[in-house]
Amino acid sequence: MRQDRREKEALFRYAVLGDLLHCPLRRGDLRRGLKERAGKVWTAPDGRERRFAEKTLEEWYYRYKHAGFDGLAPRPRSDVGRSRALAPEIQALIVALKREDPGRSATLILQELEHAGRLRRRQVSVSTIQRHLRRMGLTGPRLEVDRPARLRWQATVCGELWQGDALHGPRLYDPASGREVRVKVFALLDDRSRLVPYLRAGFHETQDAFLTVLLGAILRRGLPKSLLLDNHGSFTGSDVEVACAKLKIRLVFARPYDSPAKGKIERFWRTLRSRVLDRLDPEKIETLDDLNIRLSAWVEGEYNARPHASLAGKTPLEAWEEDVEEIAWVDDPGSIEAAFTHSLTRSVRLDSTCQVRGRVYEVPPELRGRTVEIGYSLLRPEQYWLRDGTTRVPLREVDPEGNSGRPRRASPHPEEKDKSEPTGFNPVEDLLRRLTRPGERKDKRDE
Repeated sequence: MRQDRREKEALFRYAVLGDLLHCPLRRGDLRRGLKERAGKVWTAPDGRERRFAEKTLEEWYYRYKHAGFDGLAPRPRSDVGRSRALAPEIQALIVALKREDPGRSATLILQELEHAGRLRRRQVSVSTIQRHLRRMGLTGPRLEVDRPARLRWQATVCGELWQGDALHGPRLYDPASGREVRVKVFALLDDRSRLVPYLRAGFHETQDAFLTVLLGAILRRGLPKSLLLDNHGSFTGSDVEVACAKLKIRLVFARPYDSPAKGKIERFWRTLRSRVLDRLDPEKIETLDDLNIRLSAWVEGEYNARPHASLAGKTPLEAWEEDVEEIAWVDDPGSIEAAFTHSLTRSVRLDSTCQVRGRVYEVPPELRGRTVEIGYSLLRPEQYWLRDGTTRVPLREVDPEGNSGRPRRASPHPEEKDKSEPTGFNPVEDLLRRLTRPGERKDKRDE
């Protein structure tokens, strides 16, 4: 019996004995008092009605006189901490099975022991095994002892670390696919202030969708020093790595399947879902713009402006403004464009095409057989271009059927523009002349 239950039982017994414990008693008063109480029905702390024998009440009386209030508490069992239904070797086997696979439940362990013939069917109950595992610290929160320690932490200043993640929201009609698609909401959250710099909903969970949110957050709240992300492909791709490397942002990734590592943004998702997403009016949300307007209004008008429990009553915006001098802002807008622009090197085939990320694009015919540099925006990776001096020449995806009717014109080779007069030198004719007319060659040397 637990200590709190023992104390409640002691208080109950103390109330049953009542005045007998403190009033002066004359000869025969104790016997009459005990007999009177033995004839009554008492309501125990657990709500059950109980009766007590006169001998039991007398034992309580003398235990109180001898040991005080502690004497009224039920005595611990002599076999506490030991199972009477399980043999020692079965107890050890249960512990070994649980340690071997922490996912084994008490029900599964009982079934395995019965199938192996170590226990007879219905010899013990599931609760018996559960109690044994509980005593050994192999169930519930105690099992966390065998896992890495988790400590509460936060960044030292605002902008030092942003947490990023994506949440699946409601279904909306996607004009591109012609059907309803579940919306994906990307968001970034400042670890120190809990401020949300920017969030945006879209139909795709891709790198460019995340980079669009990152760009919006940087333009609004400056450059973070680090990003804490999970291991989804929208965060671990090369485009994200290139953009962050150019912006000098350090990427940190949580362990796989360890959502508590990003507990702050996970808690924000729970708030967003309960206060916004679950309360949207489907009749008023028809497009992504309808949804994004409402998300932005809630973030800027309520979440960032409402006192936060972990900020000692401050709002996320107030906490962020306290460290505004520590924020790194973008001085050159051109550096942002360069950071979100990337280039690839490709060889142009003889049919004036090149392949980029599984798609074939047309290239000007004069570049056949050459190696070219193709640029693209990380925010719109489906649009590619060639740079001709300061001009961007957009590339379009090849149309084989359309090309079947296009005229073929020979393009002049670039070297033909600088073509000089013929030299008249022919090594084959020169060799023949030297072999057939050696004297003529000798005379020319003498001259």
